[in-house]
Amino acid sequence: MAHYEFQGSTVPIVRFTQIGSTNAEGLARLQRGETVPVWLVADIQTAGRGRRGRLWTSELGNLFATLVLPNPGPAANLPQLCFVAGLALRDAVLSAAPQLASETLKLKWPNDLLLDGGKVAGILVEGGSDAAGKPAVVIGFGVNCLHHPEDLPYKATSLEANGAPTAPDRLLEALDLAMAVRLNQWNAGAGFQGIRSDWMRHALGMGDQVSVKIGTREVVGRFENIDARGAMMLRRRDGVAEIITAGDVSLHLPE
Repeated sequence: MAHYEFQGSTVPIVRFTQIGSTNAEGLARLQRGETVPVWLVADIQTAGRGRRGRLWTSELGNLFATLVLPNPGPAANLPQLCFVAGLALRDAVLSAAPQLASETLKLKWPNDLLLDGGKVAGILVEGGSDAAGKPAVVIGFGVNCLHHPEDLPYKATSLEANGAPTAPDRLLEALDLAMAVRLNQWNAGAGFQGIRSDWMRHALGMGDQVSVKIGTREVVGRFENIDARGAMMLRRRDGVAEIITAGDVSLHLPE
């Protein structure tokens, strides 16, 4: 069993006033031989990105942090870390901003944290390998502490806008502890059943009709479950079950 101890000085924090992308830096460090976990934290990112290469707006006062994890577990289990990270981030936000009501924080499959219906954070998990060819991963967190973009096709928000001003360093401290707890629960994949169960309790749209955009295709159905890999299990209107490994989810409102 891998045991993670992140609180305090166990995992070093490398800080950047400005960097292109903390995830890109993490992947580069793995290739250069990084062998222990490390946090990479930036005040500002100039090339921050979300899933599928999308731009992630980076403003001073928000949290931009990447956890570098050399050899965290079998390569087949690494996609599960998106759910580990989502739970840990939700735990950390509630710890750092206890004035928020727990029920206002929802996890959107596969990698977003919503606060009162608005996106407050995104997670980007990228797999790679270390210098020896062993599986490795970087987990990037972008959290809207002070600012949030306005010109998006979906609702975004910040902790500040919800009456919960939180300094990025305070949130990082809580996230450091929460990741250690959730990674130990996950136990390189052996404990994913518990992670999966906890995640589904806080999932947006679980049991509801949702629409999922997969490239140019849109699928509508009931969000029934996530499987052992973390894929969405959707029951389409025609009764056919569909397994979805990637896509953009929104709640489906009947006409």
